[in-house]
Amino acid sequence: MKVFSKIIPIILLLAVLTGCDKDERPDYYYRFKINGVQKEFRANRDANIVFIETGGLNTTTFTMVTGNDPNKNSLTIQLRTVEDVTQGVTYIMQEPVFVSGVLSPALTFLYLDENGKIFLGGRLQSENPGARDNGSLIFTDITTEGSYGRFEAVVFDAEDETSELSARQAFTITDGEFFLPNFVSLR
Repeated sequence: MKVFSKIIPIILLLAVLTGCDKDERPDYYYRFKINGVQKEFRANRDANIVFIETGGLNTTTFTMVTGNDPNKNSLTIQLRTVEDVTQGVTYIMQEPVFVSGVLSPALTFLYLDENGKIFLGGRLQSENPGARDNGSLIFTDITTEGSYGRFEAVVFDAEDETSELSARQAFTITDGEFFLPNFVSLR
């Protein structure tokens, strides 16, 4: 839990730094259903995809934000893989990858609803008996203007730390789609 509280400020700082560009942009968006309720947003200037390759580990962070408050109606997805990020490949949360010697999920989802309530999905079922966290992501098209893709996830209330993992209330994200700008590629 403390790791996610440290990640959010970094992502927000990166989002603020990218918001300075005043050029015309395509109509970037993200949409999904959470427990069957449709959510659809036009991405603001802070939304982006950042690709980072460091020592054989590729990390891709998707920052999906809208409006003036990045702590509401936002979704952050982190993809970790040892392979190059490729169009048409479905990435699965439960296919683990070693990150600094620690077995970690390939995907992590962080969703903040319209009230700022935080939902997380990122536990490996093999390392956390009873966990039902799950998710997938696919790039359907990677272009110079940005990337298109689809995603789905099973996330949980981030404040529910006392419940038996198998007893936590699941929130299901389905029919997720995005078109976001490719911000930077660091190698």
